Amino acid sequence: MPLPALIVACLLALLHPLAAQELREETTPFSVWLDFRQLAVQGPQTSLPIWMEGIDTETRTGANGAVTTIFRLRLRPLADFDQERQLRLFFEDHPGATPSITGRSVSGKERFQRGPLGQGLGLPTSETVTFPTADVAVVEISVAGDGRHLRGAFLASLTTQQMRRLLDFAPPSERIEAFEQSAPLQLSPNDLMLFGRVKATLDTGTVKLSSGEAASVIYEFELKAAPLLALVTFEILNADGDAPLEVLVNDRPLGQVGVAWPDLADPGYLGLVRPLENGMRFRYTGWLRAQKTIPGSALRAGLNRLIVQLPANAAAAAVRAVELQLKHRWQNLDYTLAPHTP
Repeated sequence: MPLPALIVACLLALLHPLAAQELREETTPFSVWLDFRQLAVQGPQTSLPIWMEGIDTETRTGANGAVTTIFRLRLRPLADFDQERQLRLFFEDHPGATPSITGRSVSGKERFQRGPLGQGLGLPTSETVTFPTADVAVVEISVAGDGRHLRGAFLASLTTQQMRRLLDFAPPSERIEAFEQSAPLQLSPNDLMLFGRVKATLDTGTVKLSSGEAASVIYEFELKAAPLLALVTFEILNADGDAPLEVLVNDRPLGQVGVAWPDLADPGYLGLVRPLENGMRFRYTGWLRAQKTIPGSALRAGLNRLIVQLPANAAAAAVRAVELQLKHRWQNLDYTLAPHTP
């Protein structure tokens, strides 16, 4: 008895699988990753964009014995090529050893200065600086000590383009990042209401979470009425995909937060190998947006307590820019009424 045509087609597909997609290298002629640690071992990097001449390192010892390391990025003058460039610096944010970035002209005159970067949190991090190219021949990255806690830098040319946005809403960011990073949170000093949503800032500061007594942070807030739904949003530094932060509301565990992870090509991913663990786990050395939905039943009128904590055996992290959104009933609330209880 002949097989149905559909079965024959399925068998043919199994016998002749589709051809694999071609793997192509993504070209980035106007961007570069500078690995400072390899530079110290292998010497100057030769694969550079057309606008970059080279990089060298200098160590200075002051009269008081203090050591300063300078990574000097030498740029080529290219008229009308670009007006701005971006430098993202990756480093261990040690207290007392935060880096600074200075741009100088050919004559040595200072054209711009940024820093000190970081907050001295003792965590791996990254900071982004945008600088003009006009009359900038050298970019100096200076830091106290031998410079070993500076991992590297990502540099790229910037261009401008026309963007469409809704007239009533501000754009999320002035810049599109190279690796699909989420834009930094823009916190409002006032509570904001729109279509039944109330948006409020819980904390504008930065809190470090580490093992022991500092493994959690508590935020308390009062509500006039319990909402239908809530959403807490914040930024996290040194996020670990294998050990996400956890949220509790009024002593009710709500589980792990979700993180908007960038492209895996991002140099912000830092590998970690632990004894007796299979494989490699990764932390992200930069600020990422994290969110957790909160059911309205977990909140109440009056005082509420929100706890963000590290899971057991997780690496230290930091939290900043905590925002709470509350969804309330309004005249155009749309919902579906289930016909019966499941």
